[in-house]
Amino acid sequence: MDINASNFYQALDTFKVLHDKISTVDEAAFKEVFGSVIAGSEKGILYVFRTEKPIPRLKGVSDVLYIGQTKGSLKQRYLINSAKLANSKANRLKFEHIVSEYGPIRITYAPFSKYGKNLINAEGQLLWWYFQNHCEYPPINYTQTKVRNDRVSVVSF
Repeated sequence: MDINASNFYQALDTFKVLHDKISTVDEAAFKEVFGSVIAGSEKGILYVFRTEKPIPRLKGVSDVLYIGQTKGSLKQRYLINSAKLANSKANRLKFEHIVSEYGPIRITYAPFSKYGKNLINAEGQLLWWYFQNHCEYPPINYTQTKVRNDRVSVVSF
C-alpha cells in the first residue's frame, strides 16, 4: 500500500496512543503521560502530539500539533523535561492556550521504518505530507524538512 498526502491522516490513525492525555499544564500532568510504562516501551519511533479539536491552518484544519522522532523512547525524550514543558514561560503560555482552546493533548507513536530509511528521513516524510495538506508545518514544529517524496510504499499500515 502506498502512503501519500491524501491518506496521511489515515496512516496517523494507525499509530499507537499513550493512555493518558495532557489535560492540564503542570509538571505532574507531563510526568504522568511521559513517565508511564508504555511511554518507555518502544524506541526508534516517530511521534505526534494531537489535540481533541482541530486547529485552523493556512489550508484546512488539523489536530496535529507536533511531529517528532526519537531514537530512544518517549519516556527518555520527555520525562526529564516535564518541568520545562510545564513551567517555562513560553511553554506554559503555548500549552495553556492549546489545552483551553483545543482540548487535551494525546501522544501517538509508531516505528519509523514504515516511513523512511532512518529517523530523520521518516520524520521529514511526515512533515512533508502535513505540509502538502496544509501549506505550512504543524503549529509547534520548528523543524522543517527537505524530504519531498510524494508517496512511500509499505507492506501494510
